[in-house]
Amino acid sequence: MDNGQSAIVAAQVKRPDAGKLANWLLTWVQPSGAIHGFHNHSVWGSNPYRWSDFTSGHSTWASPLLPSLALALRGMREGGAEAADERVRGLQERLLQMIRFQTSPEAFQEDGQYAHIGFQMGESLKAGLIHNAMPNAALGMTALFAGDWLPEASRESIRLAMERSFAACDKLYPYGIMYEGARAISNQEYARLWGKLLYRRVFGESDVRSDSELIRQIDKMIEQFHFRGLPDADCEASYRYSNTYDSTEPGEYYGLLIGPLVLAYELFGDSRYLDHAGALSRHLARSAWYDENGCARMHRVWYKSGTRWVKLDRPMLIAGMGISLYAIHDYLRHRDDAELTGFLRQCDATYAYYQNPRGYLTSASGWDNEADVAPASTWQSHDLLYMIARYGYDRAFGEALLAPGDGRISVLLGSRCIWMEQGERWTITDYHAIDVHQLLGRKDEAVFGRDMSWVGGPRTLPERFNFADRPGFMKTNEGIYLMPGAYGEADIDLSNASGMPYLGLWK
Repeated sequence: MDNGQSAIVAAQVKRPDAGKLANWLLTWVQPSGAIHGFHNHSVWGSNPYRWSDFTSGHSTWASPLLPSLALALRGMREGGAEAADERVRGLQERLLQMIRFQTSPEAFQEDGQYAHIGFQMGESLKAGLIHNAMPNAALGMTALFAGDWLPEASRESIRLAMERSFAACDKLYPYGIMYEGARAISNQEYARLWGKLLYRRVFGESDVRSDSELIRQIDKMIEQFHFRGLPDADCEASYRYSNTYDSTEPGEYYGLLIGPLVLAYELFGDSRYLDHAGALSRHLARSAWYDENGCARMHRVWYKSGTRWVKLDRPMLIAGMGISLYAIHDYLRHRDDAELTGFLRQCDATYAYYQNPRGYLTSASGWDNEADVAPASTWQSHDLLYMIARYGYDRAFGEALLAPGDGRISVLLGSRCIWMEQGERWTITDYHAIDVHQLLGRKDEAVFGRDMSWVGGPRTLPERFNFADRPGFMKTNEGIYLMPGAYGEADIDLSNASGMPYLGLWK
């Protein structure tokens, strides 16, 4: 990306460094088990800053980090690593603490919904099916992947939390209301089903009536939402809304459809579910596009205009493809498909191209604001789940995962603003002589804010947020320069998604 050299690197590096991504994600995990982050929604482009919420605490949308770590630990344990390395035992305890945080009574609101479900709206939003459904699916996968090493107390807390959430959501957002005139959203209903199917898989539910009801609901979803023909007859798309036939689900959300269909096939043995999962996967692969860097990208959405369907490619995320890619990978465990395998390889190369040396990924393109560069722990937890499922565990992954921080400054240059972090400090800052964003935060804080240091007043952030010594960058007609200051180029891990060349030190 920077200096035009990354295209050459991308041709050589076919997959991202999952260990480095995992290492970076763990810097957002608190001693309590909460997963903090700048919760940037790269599909819709909003975040707590845009909603004037200014919270950066735990979000349930980051819950796929739990099964990601469970998968990693399974690989480590199978290799005998936990007996030799106390860091691995420490990682196991961190996962158990994360489970405790997400399943404790304090993890719930009074009405039975999970707390911290606002995601891109922060704590301003207290309701919504999808952000309750996602942690249920993640908890179910965590119990499944952890297997026998998971303590019985943790396993039981997962079971009880899932049951409590199912009961609350089925009451607040009853399945079936969508067939009485109200609109429901395909990915949200599928995600709810995914959690219930995982519960069935992990906890051995054998009630015939329960299975019959799950099958009825899956069949109804297929009937109500699926249709053939985009972009061709071999593919199957999903309408986004029930009883509304002019838009499809955004590309990234298809994993929430494919995943439960694959699991339904595994549980009930009906190959129809695998047929539908494959057709949905082909919809993603054949709707893909290539950006200006030659990287394969997932499409945004299809809209119907009159009698024809029109595909929109961006603005669209880069980080956040993970659940959809994970689900396609899951499908490929049952059926070989050269086209879909090639699609995963292309997306692996895209991840590799857009990965910062610190481990995180460029978020998106096309927004021309902070939504392109601010790396959300929420979305990138999804990407990690896919990477570990696909690549597995090896020693290099383990070493990168457990490596201590080196104190370097990480920088991602965007078209309008810059993401920067060092240790606990992070900022979304501007180019020289521009004063638009100037956001300051800390990974160990549940709030962030605007830099008010030269203004003063009650909104001034405490001194621990100070990042005044951060590097400065000048954007000129020719390209971008590093301004002289406390840090030189050797101190900075830099990647460039600005669309302009990085030209080195300003002299």
